[in-house]
Amino acid sequence: MNNNDRGPIKFTEIDLGGDAGEGMRIPVRDPAAITPSKSITFSMESREQAFAEEALGRADEAGDPAPFVPFMSYWATYQQMTEAQRKWYFYWRSEVRQGRYHQTDLSYVFIYVYELIHQVGWTDPREGYRLLDEIWTAYRDKFPRLDHYLKEWTADFVLIHKLDIPLVHITQKAGSLLSHELMDLELVRLFQDKPLQIPMELLLILSDYDVQDSRFYVEAGQEDLDYHIPRIVSLAAGYLREKENDQWKELFAPDIPPKTTERYLFHRAVYDARLYGRLLPVTTIPIRNHAPLRSWVTQIIRYTENKLREHRGFKGRLRGVEIAPSVERLVELYLKRELTGRQEDRPAIVIDSDKLASLQKDTEYVRSMLTVEEPGTTEEKDEETVAPANKSSAVYSDPSGEGLTIHPVVALHSEESREPASVPETDPRLELGSGQVLVTDVSSDQEPAPITETDHSPELLADDNHAASTDSGPSESVEATNADSAAWDTSGLDEEWVRFAEMLAPYQLEALRVLTGSTPNADLNQVADRHGTMPGLIIDEINDLAMETIGDLVIDGDRIAQEYMDCFENLKG
Repeated sequence: MNNNDRGPIKFTEIDLGGDAGEGMRIPVRDPAAITPSKSITFSMESREQAFAEEALGRADEAGDPAPFVPFMSYWATYQQMTEAQRKWYFYWRSEVRQGRYHQTDLSYVFIYVYELIHQVGWTDPREGYRLLDEIWTAYRDKFPRLDHYLKEWTADFVLIHKLDIPLVHITQKAGSLLSHELMDLELVRLFQDKPLQIPMELLLILSDYDVQDSRFYVEAGQEDLDYHIPRIVSLAAGYLREKENDQWKELFAPDIPPKTTERYLFHRAVYDARLYGRLLPVTTIPIRNHAPLRSWVTQIIRYTENKLREHRGFKGRLRGVEIAPSVERLVELYLKRELTGRQEDRPAIVIDSDKLASLQKDTEYVRSMLTVEEPGTTEEKDEETVAPANKSSAVYSDPSGEGLTIHPVVALHSEESREPASVPETDPRLELGSGQVLVTDVSSDQEPAPITETDHSPELLADDNHAASTDSGPSESVEATNADSAAWDTSGLDEEWVRFAEMLAPYQLEALRVLTGSTPNADLNQVADRHGTMPGLIIDEINDLAMETIGDLVIDGDRIAQEYMDCFENLKG
């Protein structure tokens, strides 16, 4: 080994002779000096598990009357509520269990639904289904997004507990279809019914021809087609079942191997999977894709449209319609009977102008004989008779003494609310009997008209504590939003982006537009408030559509993903 300047390096070995000697001993540890150890416990309990356990513990908790406190949370649980919010929730829940549905916020409704999912508030599954349906009915008008979530969650509830409730009832209430495997399951069930009764929305998913895009459907034939097509399909299927059973089996009971799909239970709900599991296997026949059935339904729909076009004198006919002669004859007989019968049921209305003039003259003469006018009062009486005679409203006395206040007639649920606290002697409301109120004015000579009280169950009750925070003119906000709706020019984008844009609802386009602005958080909150939902829900919906079309998320957190900002350049308000 060489060193550059000093030459080669030499090593020396040194031997240290003698014994190594005794080593150093390690002293004994004093027990008194040992510090006692502390045990640390880590909880592996998830948010869903914690909610489920607390919900069971609070199942019978009743709430005393409390003021409304606003509450909005994406994943609503008890832990996210303040003490004041918890007091309102348990009071509101006690009222709901009595059938009284006060105005409240969407997050409170979600917590109540999560409780029902976890078997809180019911013992029989049919009772649980009824409670889910009632809370959905009570608040769906105020919170339209409930249709999207409760449609799927209610279907999960029915499947888990094996309730004999048609899934088509859920889809008809929500106004939209369920997932493909559930629609196959429902169609197979419906095909076994006698007579076959399939609603129009399910026939559309079995047809290769979208009749709703037809010019005849849009301009003149929607009512006729929606009414007659399901009845004609039912009639033709019944004929095949009785007369040509082999063909009926080929169409409606084909020998197709079943398919099993795993369904994600209570998706996006606060749900403890220890209760029912995370996935539910659904086994059914993929009947929607059965080509002979699709062709048969398509041809019947097209043939029916041609016959209705002919009957209504609508120009143009659909080409390439092929239908069996026996079914063709059946459809013709049905339409001849139905359309002719419906026309004959309408009596011809002929107005005799001479008799009308005579009656008008007699009426004016009788009125003039019954009217007694004093000098100088003609103008006052004319002003008094300007008010309309019939109005669907109830008239209440104004506490300020400035006059009368007109409010819409609503159905009241509690017996206490049916009795007015105090009615002055000049109160214009007179009780006529069960379900009727006489609306009159003591200073008017007009004949009072009874207004029948309608029964809507369940109905939202007006709540004084909540009115100030919720009734701030939502209709005006919606009209302004519609007037300034967003528009997206996708002419320079790829095909998948065009499909993505076409699937977006107007409020989702508006949300994307505000996310590209300078104040995205505040503007997105306003969009959510106008449409009765929450910002997080809108973002999830948009990202779901993006995954289906583009294959990626377009919103990262609460902002447009940086790599996709250029795609939204032509999204204008």
